[in-house]
Amino acid sequence: MLKEYATMSDEQIARLLFDTTRMWRSQLNGVLAEYNLTASAWSVIRVLRDEGQGLTQKELASELSIEGPTLVKLLDSLERLNWIERRVAPTDRRAKTIWLIDSSLPEIREADLKLGMVRHAILEILDDQERTEFILLMSKVKQNLEQMCHESNSEGDEI
Repeated sequence: MLKEYATMSDEQIARLLFDTTRMWRSQLNGVLAEYNLTASAWSVIRVLRDEGQGLTQKELASELSIEGPTLVKLLDSLERLNWIERRVAPTDRRAKTIWLIDSSLPEIREADLKLGMVRHAILEILDDQERTEFILLMSKVKQNLEQMCHESNSEGDEI
């Protein structure tokens, strides 16, 4: 028999995280629709822009914590829309590296400004102290999840 571990506050926090993430994503998707993008596609663009271009598909999938086939669908879509291009990796001809297309950079900047406005509108209800506390608490939860995922991946177990 499984022991019940979750407390009422655990359930409330989980539900708040799930609902908030879903609604946040909906707001982002509303802005990104103007560019024929989704929040998932934008995450690819953001990683390439912020973490560096030329990642292999495998590295990018790992960075985004998504499965390879899911990433391939996103990359296919982004490539059709002329946001990214795939190049043969210089060290392994079987691997592809991912690059933003220069002509997409102005639209990326424009979309990022609009997304920044949405983020600000969502978070403007928090004062500076609340923002600091929120960042600290969410960072702790994220760090714990990263550790759990790392342990799960190294052991081959699921969480």
